[in-house]
Amino acid sequence: MAISKNNQGIQKLLSVMKKMIREVNDKEICNKLEILVSSEKEDIPPHMIKDLLESPLTFDASKVPEPYTQYVKHYIYMVKREERLNQKKEELKVKKEKEEESKKSKKKTSQKKTQPKNG
Repeated sequence: MAISKNNQGIQKLLSVMKKMIREVNDKEICNKLEILVSSEKEDIPPHMIKDLLESPLTFDASKVPEPYTQYVKHYIYMVKREERLNQKKEELKVKKEKEEESKKSKKKTSQKKTQPKNG
């Protein structure tokens, strides 16, 4: 593990995690990581941070040395949660669009039935 005075790798991870805060627990974990960054002299190697940020779902958190493992695991959890939320949003959007389509087609059908027949 590389020694870094300003822990650039952890700072980058912390920055990304802060943007993903959704729960009180997330904020607490980010605060703890921030405290750790200020007292820890070691950093996560840049190639690990790059791999983690580029492919969090396939990243092996056990590769990350202590005391950072738990924070990396929480970051991966946050990414998975975001994906689930985005998927649910998309499903709701599609459902709403189908409902609107259905309402429009019912309206057209009822209008056709109420029109007088010329014959």
